[in-house]
Amino acid sequence: MKTTDLRNLQALRQLREQRASNALAAQQQRCRDTGQALDDAREKLRLHREGLAAKAEALLGSFSEGLSINAWQAAQAQLEELTDSQRQLEGSVEQTEQTLHTQERERELFRTARLARQRQAEACDALLLGRVQSEQRAGEHRDDDESVPATRPRGSA
Repeated sequence: MKTTDLRNLQALRQLREQRASNALAAQQQRCRDTGQALDDAREKLRLHREGLAAKAEALLGSFSEGLSINAWQAAQAQLEELTDSQRQLEGSVEQTEQTLHTQERERELFRTARLARQRQAEACDALLLGRVQSEQRAGEHRDDDESVPATRPRGSA
C-alpha cells in the first residue's frame, strides 16, 4: 500500500471516528433528556398519588358524617377517574423507563463502536508514521549514496 493510500485511509478512519463520536454525544444527550423526562413523570405520579390519597382520606372523613347515595356515587366515580389516571401515569413511567433502558443500550453500542474506530485510527496512524519514517530513512540513504563519490576498485585503470 502506498503512503498516499495510507494517508487517505487514515483520513477516512478519522472521519468515521468523528462520526462515531458525534453519534455517541447525540445518544448521550437523548439519554439525559429521557432521564429528565423519567424524573418528571415519576414526580408527576408521586404528586398524583398524594392527591389520590388526600381525596380518599377526605372521602373517608365524609363517611363519619354520613353521605347521601348521590354523594357516595359521585365520590366513587371521582376515585375511579383518579385511579384510571394513575394507571395511565404508571404506564407512562414504565414506557419512559423502557425507552431510557433502550437508549442506554444504544449509547453503550455507540461507545463501543467509537472506541473500536478510535483504536483502528490509532493503528492506522502508527502504520502511517512507520511508513513515513521508513521512506525518510530510505531517502536519506539514497542521498548519502548519491553524495559519496563512486570509487574505482584498485587495479582498474
